Amino acid sequence: LIGVEILVDRMRHTGYYRLNDAISNLNAGITEQVTGVFAKLIVVGIYIWVYESLRITTIPNNIFTWVGLFLGIDLFYYWFHRLAHEVNVLWGGHVVHHQSEEYNLSVALRQGAFQKFGSFAFYLPLAWIGFDPLMFVVIGQWQTIYQFWIHTRMIGKLHPAIEYVFNTPSHHRVHHGRNPVYIDRNHG
Repeated sequence: LIGVEILVDRMRHTGYYRLNDAISNLNAGITEQVTGVFAKLIVVGIYIWVYESLRITTIPNNIFTWVGLFLGIDLFYYWFHRLAHEVNVLWGGHVVHHQSEEYNLSVALRQGAFQKFGSFAFYLPLAWIGFDPLMFVVIGQWQTIYQFWIHTRMIGKLHPAIEYVFNTPSHHRVHHGRNPVYIDRNHG
């Protein structure tokens, strides 16, 4: 998708990509993925431990559970993301994502290598409530994929009903804005 966006950028002459910025974004993404292997093992391991040792119930596996877990992950991601902009130690893991000078799909890959160590604790109530670890991993990946596509200037405003309910590219552009009025707005 980044390749497609680069092609459209070149055809439209929008200037949304600069080589050095995109390479920095990709390098940060690669670093996060390499270190993320170890971080994911640790945080998923802790989630499993909480689920196996401390859960108060076992939530059945059905369509309502998947929807509920998606909403739960989205809610806890919102609170992590908001606090990552307000609490210095969490900002230290998240600031890398906001250091790109451009705004395109490659920015979505620009993640801090240590951010997972700040965010995972926000999801532990889901394990404690009784959401299955495998379901958590699957829905967590869907949530990550959703976060990818909103990092673009190529998609304008969507239908007002969609803009009202969902985090969209136009909302997230405001979040990444550098003008003082937009700092720490639209957390997702």
